[in-house]
Amino acid sequence: MKRVAFFGFMTAALLLADGGTLLLRKPAGPFTIGVFSSTDTLRVGPVDLSVMVQNTRDQSSVPDADVKLHLTSSTRGGISEVFAPATHAKATNKLLYAANINLPSAGAWKLVVDVQAKPGNAEIAGEITVLPPQSRLAANWPYFAVVPLLAILFAINQWLRKKRSLPGPRARA
Repeated sequence: MKRVAFFGFMTAALLLADGGTLLLRKPAGPFTIGVFSSTDTLRVGPVDLSVMVQNTRDQSSVPDADVKLHLTSSTRGGISEVFAPATHAKATNKLLYAANINLPSAGAWKLVVDVQAKPGNAEIAGEITVLPPQSRLAANWPYFAVVPLLAILFAINQWLRKKRSLPGPRARA
């Protein structure tokens, strides 16, 4: 039974079953606002950001808010800005508001989340770090490692089978 529980725990950890990484969480006005990303590290390119809006007094979720994300970054070429509405329609978990954003450059980005709902309006801000895009080889190395691993396991299997089938030294009578 312990093995099954351990295997289940390890599988959940490998599958990132927690749903994402908390980037920012702050109380603001009548709300507590949390921002999650679907990956541990943000990289240049498409990013999935989710926002959880909760009532500060009882921590219940706010189902009918208007949530907007505004990201800005200063680069050598000027200022990059990304605006995106976060909606329930784009979220897998309907307690969250999600937005798919394309981040054009690496570096420090200022993230501002604006929430408007019946209890009031609120805004939080924080800084996130966006890394350069990952190389294709670095992103796909597990797929390339499977073939040599299977070949090594097959060779070990054949060696053990051959070793087991060899007759041992015979005792003299």
